Amino acid sequence: MELKSLKLKKDLYWVGSLDPDLRVFDIIMYTPYGTTYNSYVLKAGKKTILFETVKAKHFDSYLARLEDLNVDLQNIDYIVVSHTEPDHAGSVERILKLSPKAKIIASQNAVNYLKEIVNSEFEYIVANDNDEIKIENKTLKFYSVPLLHWPDTIYTYIKEDNVLVTCDSFGSHYSCEGVVNTKIDNEEHYMEALRYYYDCIMGPFKPYVLKAIEKIKNLKVDIICPGHGPVLVDNPRKIVDIYEKWSRDEIIVTNKDITICYVSAYGYTAELAENIKKGIEAHSDYNVKMYDVINHNIDEIINSITYSQGVLFGTPTINGDALKPIWDILVSLNPIVHGNKVASCFGSFGWSGEGIPNVMDRLKQLRMKTIDPLVVNFKPSEVDLYEAQLLGKKFIEKTIDVNTKKEGTKKWKCVICNEVFDGEEAPDVCPVCGAKHDQFIEVIEETINYQNDTDDNFVIVGNGAAGFYAADSIRKRNKTAKIVLLSNEEELTYYRPALSDFINEEIKKEDFYIEDKDWYEKNNIEVLLGVNVEKIEEEGKNIILDNNSIINYDKLILANGSSNFVPPINGHNLDGVYTLRNKNDLEKIKVNLEKAKNILVIGGGLLGLEAAYEMKLAQKEVTVVEAMPNLLTKQLDKDGSVVLENILKENGLNLMLDKFIDSLEGDKKVSKAIFKDGSSIDVDMVVFSIGVRPNVKIANNTNIEVNKGIVVDKYMQTSSKEIYACGDVAEIDSIIWAIWPAAIDMGKVAGANACGDKIEFKAESYPVGLDVFETKVFSIGNINDIDSFITLNKKDVYKKLFFKDDVLVGAICINDLSKNVNIIRLIEEKANLNKVLSENLL
Repeated sequence: MELKSLKLKKDLYWVGSLDPDLRVFDIIMYTPYGTTYNSYVLKAGKKTILFETVKAKHFDSYLARLEDLNVDLQNIDYIVVSHTEPDHAGSVERILKLSPKAKIIASQNAVNYLKEIVNSEFEYIVANDNDEIKIENKTLKFYSVPLLHWPDTIYTYIKEDNVLVTCDSFGSHYSCEGVVNTKIDNEEHYMEALRYYYDCIMGPFKPYVLKAIEKIKNLKVDIICPGHGPVLVDNPRKIVDIYEKWSRDEIIVTNKDITICYVSAYGYTAELAENIKKGIEAHSDYNVKMYDVINHNIDEIINSITYSQGVLFGTPTINGDALKPIWDILVSLNPIVHGNKVASCFGSFGWSGEGIPNVMDRLKQLRMKTIDPLVVNFKPSEVDLYEAQLLGKKFIEKTIDVNTKKEGTKKWKCVICNEVFDGEEAPDVCPVCGAKHDQFIEVIEETINYQNDTDDNFVIVGNGAAGFYAADSIRKRNKTAKIVLLSNEEELTYYRPALSDFINEEIKKEDFYIEDKDWYEKNNIEVLLGVNVEKIEEEGKNIILDNNSIINYDKLILANGSSNFVPPINGHNLDGVYTLRNKNDLEKIKVNLEKAKNILVIGGGLLGLEAAYEMKLAQKEVTVVEAMPNLLTKQLDKDGSVVLENILKENGLNLMLDKFIDSLEGDKKVSKAIFKDGSSIDVDMVVFSIGVRPNVKIANNTNIEVNKGIVVDKYMQTSSKEIYACGDVAEIDSIIWAIWPAAIDMGKVAGANACGDKIEFKAESYPVGLDVFETKVFSIGNINDIDSFITLNKKDVYKKLFFKDDVLVGAICINDLSKNVNIIRLIEEKANLNKVLSENLL
């Protein structure tokens, strides 16, 4: 009798399909033991969650298994798509038609790919690395594991059940009638299938396998649910450990080898090969491995290429093409493993010569770093042989250049897979995921040439982004100085912009803090938490704390930030009225959110909308009131604001624009908000988010110049000798930046100059973003003082480019951020209108 569903644990069931007679999988893999297409159902209270689907041809039997489990297709609530390859997601389109209420949970890449597979609208939730989603009595935690074996892959950990859903990882093409690994009838065949599966699917991505294993190493795992093969219900860590061993033992580290492989009909191409070898050996200490392909095993040659830094292919041209033995090697290589190697080719021809350009085309397809080939007509002359030696010289020079990391080399991050590569220019194609040149952004590796080790006392007030990076900047330049970092909070430095992200989630240390306690100890930075500065004594270079202790300084850096502005209206100090500026604020909101039903967010800026979104996710009735006629007036123009406002309204957020708060009422606890036009609404929680004010009180009774903020020059120097200021408290050129990336840059500059270095703060066009209700907003640069613009405005997508004096100075993108990397680059390049138009940004 055919197995229907299978209970794996309470609330968790296997509902996949067995295919024991399959002998070839996806054209390229042999499957002597068949395979399985695993799918799982998780019951979370009254909610039903489906993990993966099956290959389309097994859809009918798949439905039968779901029906056997009494799953009502009309009421599937969520479908977790770990990876969008058709053997896992082939039935998603049909399931969505049968399950109209279901929401897809997947990575952003998977959502993008699925849109092209399903070709219709669907609801979805993007699962980022370390995100958690609470669904009634189950908590799903997601781990981003790109390139295992597509860029879209995620793992899902079901916390209450200690179950890890891993898609292709730890799987095999092995059809086991009993489904679980305790029912395997031939262990030898299973291990053979496991190894073959690993070699074919995971082998090219060994570094990514190790990264994934590192992420899950501390999880308690009772069951691993792979996409293919037996479910690992018994000792699942055994298979994880095997994967780790295979990945560590066989990770590819290239040697100082060059592989030359060739075929030669009459000896002419072989003669060229020998002279290329001479050229390489005359100008390097590299080992040259020569292979006449006819006389060597192809696996030996491919292995040599894999572990070499460069490869040259030699072939004559016969019948208008390169010879088959060379093509056999070339089609066995892939860009994941062999991309980025230096490569070229050479050969002799009679009357046509197409073989060499054909091979060069294949080398470029493999994303190798090619140099021009050598082509000789018939028998090589002495001049030709000299040219062959020159090719060897040029080839080894290129190889050494590619494989030698230069000081100050630029770094480029691929925005698709987040891998970082060295080079003076971004790669033409990402060797990992195939993203094109324009999907890279430059990541500047800081080069510090200044060093001055002293016994100075550096005191930094404030441990936000500016204070943290000021301390880091000092320590990188001064290994012996004393550094004291003060904060009025009881926390080490954390990612303040992420506060709203934790309204509905548990605060996870690894995601919340920039560095753990060990970092401060390693860098010999003394941290004093929960203290306030009462007074600065400039003459004696002392600061007085609220506990009456005195700290002497040689250099003082003020990085004490800003505070949320709360207007002094009636009722502003009632219970239930909050700001969201620090971890303490966050914890108060989290405690009281569960009891609240009607929430008012005062302020329609970035932080206000982020908080409103998180509270709406908690199923609260949320109203945003904004005094301006539109939302995000600093980041969006009027038309862009309208697009965003319509999206927010469609998602159930109540908006009150051009409206002013007058007072709050309640008996100890807030219960009503009154507006200046006399209208009112009932509320049981209020969050103020209407801007910040620099904490300039610290400069009272000093010679430090204060305007709206503490006034500094481009070196972050205040008007008082030996005192610097940075971050939200600082004002430079009449501007208070009050954004996280600017605070980082200011902190680095302040720390460097306090040490004696000379670095200027150079304001950038800092991009800002918003991601709410699956709507992404990107804004950068100047969108107000402009001469002209070009725009694209269609349903839910809005893009606008702003120009001043024919130069791109700003941009807005809503729901299409595909060109944001190009936009950032063009603004930095001060590109003119014609250049911008040529790049098709809209």
